[in-house]
Amino acid sequence: MSKSSEAGNAAIPQHQPQQGRSMRSLVIEDEPQIGAYLARLLGQLQGIVDVVASVSDAQQALSNFKYDLAIVDRMLPDGDALKIVIALSQLPERPAIIMLTAKDAKEDVIDGLNSGADDYLGKPFEPQEFIARVRAVLRRPRLLAPSVLSFGNVELHVGTNEAIVANKKVLLRRRQALILGALLMRRDRVITRAALMEEIYGFDDEIESNTLEAQVSRLRKTLTELGGDVEIRSMRGIGYILRMTQTR
Repeated sequence: MSKSSEAGNAAIPQHQPQQGRSMRSLVIEDEPQIGAYLARLLGQLQGIVDVVASVSDAQQALSNFKYDLAIVDRMLPDGDALKIVIALSQLPERPAIIMLTAKDAKEDVIDGLNSGADDYLGKPFEPQEFIARVRAVLRRPRLLAPSVLSFGNVELHVGTNEAIVANKKVLLRRRQALILGALLMRRDRVITRAALMEEIYGFDDEIESNTLEAQVSRLRKTLTELGGDVEIRSMRGIGYILRMTQTR
C-alpha cells in the first residue's frame, strides 16, 4: 500500500509537532518516482515519511497515524484528493498541508487554498522551492521544537543523528537516534512500547518481534560505554523511561 522512509539530515531546520512526538509526514502521490523523490527530500526532516498512491490508501493511513505535514497530489487513480485536504484541514490537530499537482490553473489554486491547503505548488517544481515552502508551512508555533535535545550529559542534535555523550561525539544509527529523541522528549516519563514503535517505524515496515528491544539495547550500551549519566530503564510489560543514573 505504501512506502515509508526514515529521516536524517540537516538541510531543513528541525521541527517537532508536539511535546514527546517526532515528525511524521504523509506524501500522497501516484507517480512512484515522484513519490520516492519527495520522500528523499522530506527525509531531511527528523522522523518518518509515509508514501501512498491513492485516496483510499491515504484515508487508511490517516485512520492509523497523526501526521504533521501532508504533501498532496490532486488527481489520483480513485478520485480527487481535494476531499483529503478538506478532511485534514478539519482535524483538531491538523497537519501543515501543501498541494503539489499539475492542476495549477488559477481556479485550481483557489479551490485548493479555500479547501484548507496552506500552500499550493505546481508541477514541475524546483526542489529548492519545495524545501523553502516546507520550511514556511512548518513555522507555525505548534510545530516548532528545539534543534538540540539534552538530559544530563547527553545531547542529541535533531536531524543529524549526532549525539554528544560526556563531551564525546557519536553518530547514531537513524532508528537509535529516533529512539533517543523520543526518550529525551519524555525524560522521566514512561513511553509505551507501542508509542515508541509508532514513532520509529513506518506502517509498511516489516518488524520482527525483538527488533525494538535490540535497538534499545544497542543504544543503552552506547550511552554506558561513552560515560552517559542517564540510563534507559525497561518497564516490564509497559515500555521504557529515561532517567538519571542512580549513584551508589
